[in-house]
Amino acid sequence: MNKTSKHTKVIIFLASVFFLATFNSCTEDAFDPDIKGTIEGFVMDEETDTPLRNVTIQTKPATEVILTDSSGYYKISMIDTGRYNITADKSDYNLKSLGIQVKENHTSTVNFLLKKKDQTSESSEITFSKKYTPSKGSNNLTTRLTLKWSAYAESEDHSIAYDVLLYPSTSIQEQVIAEDIKDTSLKVQNLRYNQVYYWQVIAKNEDGDTTLSKLLNFKTKSIPDNSFFFVKKIGGNYELMAYDLDSSMVNQLTYNNHRDWAPKINKRNGEIAFVSDSLVKPYLFIMDKNGGQSSRVTRVAVDGYHNEGNAFAWAEDEGRLIFSHYQHLYSIKSDGTGLQTITTAPSDRHFREVDLSPDYSKIVVLTIGEKIYESEIYLMDRDGSNQEVLVENLKGVIEAPTFSIDGKSILFTHDVSENESLDGRMLNNQIFKMDLETGETTSLSENKPGGTNDLTPRYSPTGNKIIFTNVVNNNSKPKEIWTMDIDGSNREQLVENAELPFWN
Repeated sequence: MNKTSKHTKVIIFLASVFFLATFNSCTEDAFDPDIKGTIEGFVMDEETDTPLRNVTIQTKPATEVILTDSSGYYKISMIDTGRYNITADKSDYNLKSLGIQVKENHTSTVNFLLKKKDQTSESSEITFSKKYTPSKGSNNLTTRLTLKWSAYAESEDHSIAYDVLLYPSTSIQEQVIAEDIKDTSLKVQNLRYNQVYYWQVIAKNEDGDTTLSKLLNFKTKSIPDNSFFFVKKIGGNYELMAYDLDSSMVNQLTYNNHRDWAPKINKRNGEIAFVSDSLVKPYLFIMDKNGGQSSRVTRVAVDGYHNEGNAFAWAEDEGRLIFSHYQHLYSIKSDGTGLQTITTAPSDRHFREVDLSPDYSKIVVLTIGEKIYESEIYLMDRDGSNQEVLVENLKGVIEAPTFSIDGKSILFTHDVSENESLDGRMLNNQIFKMDLETGETTSLSENKPGGTNDLTPRYSPTGNKIIFTNVVNNNSKPKEIWTMDIDGSNREQLVENAELPFWN
């Protein structure tokens, strides 16, 4: 009995190990918890070895700004692991910066020996005034602004030239954005939203004398509610952009050497989902709507027949994403867990585009065959049941089904020229509105310029406007983003070299 029991326990143990190993190999990688470390040290006078009190200690990337105590001691606790530059700054002393690697559950020591400034050489040549724009600690600034400062030379025979440093708090390296300029102002643009920036000016004369301004910082505003996101081709890459309708200002959100595509925002939590081919295949990623660090959601590619990576939508009520992978329609949590199959496309067809109704009870999808013009639009319940065909396989390409704000109609596009070339070229693509109760369709593109195609329509959050892409049908010019009223009137161009708009 004892031998049998012992033997059974061994088998159970080995089976458990095998199960765990198998389970871990089949599930997606878990997100790592926050890993923290500590930095501490002393600041002393280089010549006298006496402690220096009230020395300003700050880090890049930025954590917190603290002052040394009477013994010259400082400590910064619970900061993320990684590489930092630590800077010690005190008036009458030369600023000093040292690098350090912060490790998990470890205290890294950084001690400073500061040298007093040479008063004779410092006081004689260049002096900065105390007025700077933006001033230190300014908040809620636009992403396009002008840096201003002033300085004077003791000798009237000396002219002053300036180098300007500007860098985000997430960087450990100063970035020179202007060199040897004579003006005491500099326009900067395309700053990131909701980001702390540091800036400093280096003044110099013909004799090689240099003086540093104060190290200043400011913070930009969060992205306005009255904005939309879109895609722009920059060089050979596609980047995610934002357009502030209040100021007509364009800002870049991603800076990558690959294709970032189809930004769609979850209005409940402020996350943008998008597709990126940074890992070769088109996978889903998410990031904060202000831009910044992104994280991968899927290990399954958003792919299939003629699928450009636009086949996904937010289910905001559960913080999930609905997306297509060939003939499968999936649901997944935004943290990359909980992958579920919703339904499967008809034989020899793939899902290509998807949208959810405002109450999240219905899904509208585009299915497509091997040929790009073999397309149909289906309506189904959230769980994939009760499927019905809304738009049958008409002659010409069909694309871009999306719900109205009240969920009673959909928009879609159809090339009414009925051209069916294998490359999918459209000659007269128009936006249509379909009433889901009556099935009646109405063209909203009667006023579009001849020889162009209207693409990828979506309603504004209030439902009083439609935003869409327009392009000449021979693709001789870049795509443009336009808006119009919901009846197709009052068409207005907003952005050139832009496509796939999605309203905030």
